Amino acid sequence: MQLWVTLGLVGVLASIAGFLVYFIHTVLNYDDSRTIDPLPPDQKDS
Repeated sequence: MQLWVTLGLVGVLASIAGFLVYFIHTVLNYDDSRTIDPLPPDQKDS
């Protein structure tokens, strides 16, 4: 009985962790993190 409860809890936690890893992986844009944005032009207050 305790083995099945432990395996069930491990399975639930693993599925939650897998969902979070998948969600974070799809939200992040890895190609954008490799590029450097150009500096904005200097705008002086007149």
